[in-house]
Amino acid sequence: MSAASELIERLERETGHVIAANDGDNMAMAGVIGAMSRMLGQSPTSYTERDDVAAGLLIGHQMSPAGQRERESKEMLANLIIGGMSPDTIKDLVG
Repeated sequence: MSAASELIERLERETGHVIAANDGDNMAMAGVIGAMSRMLGQSPTSYTERDDVAAGLLIGHQMSPAGQRERESKEMLANLIIGGMSPDTIKDLVG
């Protein structure tokens, strides 16, 4: 059995989710994404195999439309502050 097959089987067993399931909260798929990130050394921090699911969920969120909106909102806020608008004025505008 290949290392990939062993990883998938372990994650399916541990999470109770099936990789092939097409649902938004697939913990097994998140674990695969986290494991790939860890193995490729793409994580900004060092984490272990037991952290793969959590890292995969975070990576998945960062790649999602919600993650994109969050980044855009933070960038817009930073630009307003850099442009000289006070945090109190921004708070008044946003509500």
